[in-house]
Amino acid sequence: MRYLITGGGTGGHIYPALSIARALTELDAGAELLYVGTATGREASVVPRSGVPFATIASGGVINLGLLQKLRGGLRAARGLVEALGHIRRFRPDVVVGTGGFVAGPVLAAARLMRVPIVIQEQNAFPGVTNRLAARWAEAVFVPYEEARAHFPARARLVRAGNPVRPEIAAADRAAARAALGIGPDERVLVIMGGSGGARDFNRAAVEAVLRLSVDGLRVVHITGERYFDQVKAHYGDRAPFVTLLPYAHNMPEIYAAADAGLFRAGALTLAEIQVRRLPSVLIPSPNVTHNHQEWNARTLERRGAALVLREAGLTADDLAAALTSVLTDTALAARMRAALGELADPGAAGTIAQRIVSIARESGRNRR
Repeated sequence: MRYLITGGGTGGHIYPALSIARALTELDAGAELLYVGTATGREASVVPRSGVPFATIASGGVINLGLLQKLRGGLRAARGLVEALGHIRRFRPDVVVGTGGFVAGPVLAAARLMRVPIVIQEQNAFPGVTNRLAARWAEAVFVPYEEARAHFPARARLVRAGNPVRPEIAAADRAAARAALGIGPDERVLVIMGGSGGARDFNRAAVEAVLRLSVDGLRVVHITGERYFDQVKAHYGDRAPFVTLLPYAHNMPEIYAAADAGLFRAGALTLAEIQVRRLPSVLIPSPNVTHNHQEWNARTLERRGAALVLREAGLTADDLAAALTSVLTDTALAARMRAALGELADPGAAGTIAQRIVSIARESGRNRR
């Protein structure tokens, strides 16, 4: 079977798509894959490294932009539609899988025009515009939270499945990870990460809070984002010898496995990973994302007792330090969070989604014979 996959712009769209691609190759020995993204998005560097064949189209956004930017975005999307039609004609996929982002819109529209079955995987409690619009055409729309149902068309074929997570995240061994990172058995490890690119205000708040913490045996791993590494390093100065600073972490499975608590933004992929690892965490949703979807994600966990949530606006260092102290030292609270996270976790999500995609692709292939 042939599977065309699209989604891009952020890691939250790209990495679930790649997890699904990996699961498809495990289920279908004859699987042929093509990933369609943009030449300027993060997918252009991430996808080729995964070994999945990669092709590009033009695309542009039209949401929350000025009139001129909307016109330019619309023209790029129209050009992308023509280019996507070309990729579909040449590759002849049995199904097209979209995970969101601007690039997915022209590709899903092209699939609709070419009468190729569509499958959508949405990562957030409040779905993105592309997925909401394309859902009415899809054979299946996978959503991670029941709360997402209210935002899709009534006739959308919704299926509850968690966000796909790399199997290495769940498989990482805690004792081995702590040994590899030089962490003692009695040390309490806090991991801080404001998304793959980092976040200035998040980092600033995290530093001020960490400098107020008084937790025995504390070790902090602060992943700053490459852009903010020097700023964060200067802010800490020599006041926090228990802090390890990293601009980017290629060994996140180890870091998650070694951690006792976390401080994160509320991106969909991060939340799926802490669910799989059952990691008690404080979440500060980014206020700078379309439709405020990170707050929707975070509140979904908060309602279930799976995380503490603080808004960035008006946040004080003392309040953040108090919340971090709670998740690091309150064993009853941490146990309740781990249990709630376990109820949400779906480590087999990629396989569940891939099984349905393979079934749809086989039915599509039979219909074309």
